[in-house]
Amino acid sequence: MRRVWPYLFLVALSLTLYNYSKETREDIKVVHGYYGEGPYRIVLETYKNRYICNDCGMMIKSYQNSAQVISSTGDVYVFDDVGCMLRWLNRQDFKNEVRIYVFTTDTGAYIDANLAWYVRDANTPIGYGFGAYETSIGAITSGKTRSSIESQVGTFEIKRENKQIYSFDEIKLYANRGETLLNPMIKRELLKKE
Repeated sequence: MRRVWPYLFLVALSLTLYNYSKETREDIKVVHGYYGEGPYRIVLETYKNRYICNDCGMMIKSYQNSAQVISSTGDVYVFDDVGCMLRWLNRQDFKNEVRIYVFTTDTGAYIDANLAWYVRDANTPIGYGFGAYETSIGAITSGKTRSSIESQVGTFEIKRENKQIYSFDEIKLYANRGETLLNPMIKRELLKKE
């Protein structure tokens, strides 16, 4: 019996700690009261707070392809995919009174969504395919190998025709029409090998 007591104690202790940690964790969908100028600083590495996408309900695990919408009332809504943000924003009454920020792949920072360039064939968490880039050259060269980019940059042969890039208004239109990588016909057209 003496050998069993330490194991029972460890089991009881681990169950207590598990229940305590479960109750103290907070799932954050909306941050209230942010009136700053730029994007809200999201910290994903904390144990107690988890940011949850407002459209699909998934936990945001990476900054990559994430987006945030800040309303005029100071509410910050976070999303794990630009497509989720566009879908959610289309259903809101206050969609014209918001600031929108997207995380760019090339610079690794949140920027104004209207200033970013987009591709439609990016690998995103939900699969909409909208990848944001701060520079047009970053968007054009996305998905290429480093050696092919360097050879094209050295000879100034990079053309917009190599890869189609889009503005924010264009991807909003594509998202509202359902022309994303979630649509099998669009996916086949966008990802066809030349």
